[in-house]
Amino acid sequence: MESGARAVSERDLSSLIVYFGIQPEEADRLAETARGARRRREAWVDVVPPSTEFQRFVSSGFVDLERDAAYVREFNSGVVPGLLQTSEYMKAMMLQAEPDDRDVLDAAISVRVGRQERLSRRGRYSVIIDEAVLARVVGSPAVMDEQLQSIIDRCRAGVVEVRVIPFSAGFHPGLNSVFVALDMGRSGPDVVFIEGLVGFQQVDNAETVVRFENVWQDLLSRSASRAESHALLSTYCETYRA
Repeated sequence: MESGARAVSERDLSSLIVYFGIQPEEADRLAETARGARRRREAWVDVVPPSTEFQRFVSSGFVDLERDAAYVREFNSGVVPGLLQTSEYMKAMMLQAEPDDRDVLDAAISVRVGRQERLSRRGRYSVIIDEAVLARVVGSPAVMDEQLQSIIDRCRAGVVEVRVIPFSAGFHPGLNSVFVALDMGRSGPDVVFIEGLVGFQQVDNAETVVRFENVWQDLLSRSASRAESHALLSTYCETYRA
């Protein structure tokens, strides 16, 4: 933060304000200054429509932490994780969530593409998905074929490591949650974000973070190998082409 390598997140600032006993008036001034710094670093924040769930997501601090993380791990049992989605898959999915608000749709796609571009430059991203993600048609078979082929290409390019939990694995603990674990390295304590109907829940309690680490290892043990996962992705691509 002192070198300007990264902006001050809301989480960072809140902790420092409490630690140093900053008075409310000064705390408000610092909060506004920090928001301005983040806006300068992330120009796309200005395109997000106000008073929307998506605006609250952008303001949650998750995107800042994701950008600064040394390693990102994500589990999803329902849809392709956002950092791997093609534009057509994004549109098909978001139109179901916000069918009448093109401003929100365009802004959400802009933000997600920006996050993907940063990831492709940085790397260190691992994903575990349930086979249901491959079987669930979002948009059309053509959209799914393009989406799954894109994942295969990114794996081959070394941008991401993807493992698939096959249906044959049966029930597993990941079916109860969708989460992103951020290894912050020297930037701060590790954080887990749990996504649900009420939005993102941020967890940085060391004991709880360790619990999610154990769940991740459990899911990894139930997953197909890297080669088997790629073969499964290819099989679904062929099915959608047919």
